[in-house]
Amino acid sequence: MSIPDIRKQQREIAARAYDKFNAITEDMPEREARNIEAEFDDLMEEHDRLGRKIRLHQLDDLTADMPRGANASCSGLGVGSSPHERAFSDWLRAPGSERAKQALMEHETRTASGLTGAAGGYVVPEVIDTNIQTRARDSNPFRGLVRTVRTRTRDVKFPLSEADATQGWVGELGTRSQTTEPTLASKTPTFGMNYAYVYMSEELAMNAIVDIENWFVDEVSRALGEAEADAIVSGNGTNKPTGFLNVAPESGDDGSRTADAFKYLPSGTAATLGTDASAVQDLLADLVYDLHSGYRANGRWLMNSATAGTLRKYKDADNRMLWSDGLAAGEPSRLLGYPVSICESMPDIGADAHPIGFGDWYRAYVLCLNNGLFVQNADRSITTPGTHKIYVHQSIGGATYDENAVRFAKCATT
Repeated sequence: MSIPDIRKQQREIAARAYDKFNAITEDMPEREARNIEAEFDDLMEEHDRLGRKIRLHQLDDLTADMPRGANASCSGLGVGSSPHERAFSDWLRAPGSERAKQALMEHETRTASGLTGAAGGYVVPEVIDTNIQTRARDSNPFRGLVRTVRTRTRDVKFPLSEADATQGWVGELGTRSQTTEPTLASKTPTFGMNYAYVYMSEELAMNAIVDIENWFVDEVSRALGEAEADAIVSGNGTNKPTGFLNVAPESGDDGSRTADAFKYLPSGTAATLGTDASAVQDLLADLVYDLHSGYRANGRWLMNSATAGTLRKYKDADNRMLWSDGLAAGEPSRLLGYPVSICESMPDIGADAHPIGFGDWYRAYVLCLNNGLFVQNADRSITTPGTHKIYVHQSIGGATYDENAVRFAKCATT
């Protein structure tokens, strides 16, 4: 049977189902109404079966010339995916459908608070969630740098040793005197709801050839990743993570600064990284070797693209570039031998700014992902007819963990 024939049959079934639905009245006996509802459900099941048949026909046409075998992929079209993924994709195509909602709820886990689908949203399937978190790294490199922890509650604290324990030396038979135990600091992340609205036209939703899962992953990962990176750098802790620059870095030595304040090294000039290439090289070297060797072993540079564009122009006294590109695809660039990560949320070079950071970011910051990623149907857009509006949200927390693990360059004379 051809696709036009199947579509015609589908329309006829939809019309019959519509008639059944309209036949139910308020004064109808409950048993009769239940029987009509059952007939309606059977018709809609047949309607959905024909829809899947159309998608398979389209998929066969689309992949006729594609290579077959282990590397062939048809992600997002419901082939080879889990029942939860298929239910989620069907709901994305028709977020207002009660049948799609019911099917999705059968496959997902509710939140601990027991919120319903209408109030708490639907859990994004694990495979799709993982793809979102992975692609979010493109907009938020911190996902691959800082310590990332999944939590089930916002009431979480992370103990940090102050490394102030004492020890002693003694002979084999000598008396052992008591030493001082280490003290612990408690690091408490602040949380907020990272959310976004993504819009989808009805035409896009109804086009069975469109990879709806990939569309959703791309839109959500970009929207949430950028906001998350901004909060990790400069979040003020009010309904969002507390950024590592929220407490202004100070020039004091480790153990003498304000809590959560990283150490900065001045560039020697009011609004630049230095007077010349030699001064910039000295500043970068100081950032590296001012760190304790334990942090330096996992050291990595962090800056935005504008700062990277400035640094890659500098050469040392022997006319060698300070910056070196990765030798292989996917390998990070290096500066003084250490890898560089680019984050557009980092400050630009300018007066009193902190445009460059270097250190062990895994020790420096902790990011908490509270529960999972949820979605809700925000109903059809009234201001933009013909579109669906999807509300996506996740509880995110974060805080400085070890302020001795990173050094920052500051554009300042002192």
